[in-house]
Amino acid sequence: MKLLRLTPALKPTSAPYNQFSLGFRETIDQTIFSFQPLQDIEIDKKIKSIHGSGSVLSSYLILKNLARKTNFDIIHIHNGLTGILFVLAIFPFNLTLLSKCVFTLHNSWHVLKKRNQLLNFLVMMLSASVCTCGRSSFESIPKIIKLFIGKKMIPVVNGFDNLRVDNVKRKKRTMKFFCDEFALKILYVGALNNIKNQIALLKAAKHINKKVEIIFLGDGNKMQMLTDYAKSIPSNIEISFKGVVSRDIAIEHMLEADLFISLSRGEGLPIAVLEAMYAGCFLILSGIPPHLEVSPPKERCIFVELSDQKQIIKSINYVINCLNKVRGERDISKEHSLTNFSVNKMLEEYKEVYNSLYNVTNKI
Repeated sequence: MKLLRLTPALKPTSAPYNQFSLGFRETIDQTIFSFQPLQDIEIDKKIKSIHGSGSVLSSYLILKNLARKTNFDIIHIHNGLTGILFVLAIFPFNLTLLSKCVFTLHNSWHVLKKRNQLLNFLVMMLSASVCTCGRSSFESIPKIIKLFIGKKMIPVVNGFDNLRVDNVKRKKRTMKFFCDEFALKILYVGALNNIKNQIALLKAAKHINKKVEIIFLGDGNKMQMLTDYAKSIPSNIEISFKGVVSRDIAIEHMLEADLFISLSRGEGLPIAVLEAMYAGCFLILSGIPPHLEVSPPKERCIFVELSDQKQIIKSINYVINCLNKVRGERDISKEHSLTNFSVNKMLEEYKEVYNSLYNVTNKI
């Protein structure tokens, strides 16, 4: 089976690459195309990669050439923009390729900008199959849209690679990311923007009296605002912004952290939360549907209301006061993670989607 994967960017945190391309590298002949240039990532030698320059015209020409020269069995689209460019590239003579297209919605619908909602809707209408990252992502799609595409939609569990976490854990790390002098080590992973809502943790941190270290991984348009705000927080709270790091480095942080926090206003089915849960972090999560879908063991997670700052502060203080217990129960969530969110389970479900389209198109 030959598969073309379309994604907006290839970077260390890219789910289409880390979860999908690497997951299928032994079983499917894959070509991955990214709209943007490569961003600090080394592509596995078993995966063909082609990247654009961020130009609509150059990407259109690359996709047109790919569609003409290679007989792909499946085209998996991970983004509305790259999907629309592919449709334009095959118009008007190769539109039969749409019968081979799978689209994945990686986020909750309300999180998307209006432009991206429109692009995604158009690609979803034209694709043969539409998958969502989990049940909550599926439920977030408006009913009016489901009237048009509901019959070809399927929620697929998002999966994390537990073997990758295990391999990182087995390596002997020569350096520590957190300082031992702090009572609590907190990790927050995600793009620095309004949706991921890092500011909520910073505001709560002003009211924590113990010595705490907080590390933020990720970059985004709120970096300057967040770093400026962090300067106003008392000196008992050590805060660092490390930008985008590789997946393995992020996992190393998780293995060292006591507490993983996500106060996000919207997600798909967040890989970082799944990895942190498996790595042994205690979790404090906003009570949004994607987080509730993860449903970690209750003794290892507290759900909070974003509007209730006192609840966030109380939850952090609970972890501080029960730190020995928290550190002694790091393995409790492992079985739950593997049973419900293994990447192998996700890949099996996608393989069924691929095979269903492959079998249909090869009968034509």
